Amino acid sequence: MMDPLQGRGSSQPLLAVRRSSVTRMILCVASVLWAGTVLAQPRTLTLEEAIGAALESHEAVRAASAEEQRAEVTGRRAYAIMGPTVVQDGSYTQEKEGINFPPLAGAGPSNFNTVVLQHYASRGLFSVGQPLYTHQFWALRSLGKHEAERARQGSRVARENVTAAVIEAYYDLLRARALSTVAEETAKLAKVEVSNAEARVAAGEAVKSDVIRAQTEVARAAQRVVESQGAIQVAADRLSRLTGVAGPFEVIEPPPRLLDASSVDHFVDLARDHNPELQETRAAVQSARDEQDRLWAALLPTAGFQFDYKLVNHEAFAELNNFWDFIFAVRIPLLEGGGRSLLDWSEQRARVARAEAELQGLSRDVELGVRQAFVNVNTFAAQEGAAQTQASLAAETYRLLSEQYTSGVATGLDVLDALTARDSAQANVTVVHYSRALAAASLERAAGILGEEPVRLPGGSQ
Repeated sequence: MMDPLQGRGSSQPLLAVRRSSVTRMILCVASVLWAGTVLAQPRTLTLEEAIGAALESHEAVRAASAEEQRAEVTGRRAYAIMGPTVVQDGSYTQEKEGINFPPLAGAGPSNFNTVVLQHYASRGLFSVGQPLYTHQFWALRSLGKHEAERARQGSRVARENVTAAVIEAYYDLLRARALSTVAEETAKLAKVEVSNAEARVAAGEAVKSDVIRAQTEVARAAQRVVESQGAIQVAADRLSRLTGVAGPFEVIEPPPRLLDASSVDHFVDLARDHNPELQETRAAVQSARDEQDRLWAALLPTAGFQFDYKLVNHEAFAELNNFWDFIFAVRIPLLEGGGRSLLDWSEQRARVARAEAELQGLSRDVELGVRQAFVNVNTFAAQEGAAQTQASLAAETYRLLSEQYTSGVATGLDVLDALTARDSAQANVTVVHYSRALAAASLERAAGILGEEPVRLPGGSQ
């Protein structure tokens, strides 16, 4: 018979193994849950990171970069027009019949070829043409330089547009979340006032209408919470579309945009030299002038030479095999297509006049935009201080009236009016604060320095 003690001792290692397996399983489950919690936490997206992601992925920036590459080709056209042209031609010709000189009856050299036109012949022609001078070279070289500048400024326009759109979407998301917080606080306070009104009604110190008014305020606050949540989702989707960053993500308050708003003149000076739209238009005007010069240069004489080397399987009197010639030519255009070239030049001259007028108008519009943005920055800066004071006073007024209502001194209508005023004041602070930040970004964009390094002015300021 088996000893009971021996069987009990053999089960102890098995229990230890089971306990170890359960422990490992618990640790694995805990690790998976912890990893899932970490992955589920939304990432924090700063404004700088959002702008950088948008500039790397947005299609408008990539399209502008492709336009820069295209403009680089224009600059090489001036040198291409002065380059050689090499052509290799091959042909086979069969005439109705050949043409020969009549027999000379012993007159003339014995090797005289009497064939004027071969009945059939195969030909090979190798030609090299080299322009020596064309006045279009100078216009094309200048056109290439200004087209490259126009494309570069167009790329700056695209980058600033994307940057401005990201800044606007980022601040819209911050504003929507701040307004949602204000609405939630108002909803909580309204629920407190419902409890206060119910307590006073139960004590016989107030009427039922106080409770109904407080409940109405709770419903109104709940509606604003829902609206703000929708605004948050819309702003987050727009920011995700611009940056290419998939949600969810958290946004944080960026540092304030500090600008020297003491004078508008240096912002106007910056805009004249750095506004990308203005610089792009100036380059476009120069390109139009260069095209006008090119069309005029097409009316001037050109010089060049050409070398031809010919092979033919059947020689003729005026067509020899293994023959070459060298031609130097001067081409003077007198009349082409009824004066078509001159008409093209006249049409381009009108385009230049129109482009110059548009440049003058844009320059004045840019200056006006800078001045308006400057006024907006100062206006919102002044409004922000007043809005904060108003919000502080409205909050204190509500606190006092709420305490007075519980003491039986103030009415429920006074308390709810104060709560509404507090909600409006807090929301106004949020709106003015982010409007000021957007106005500062608009001023930077109008001056042409949005997202760029600080520019030193002659006076030493930035």
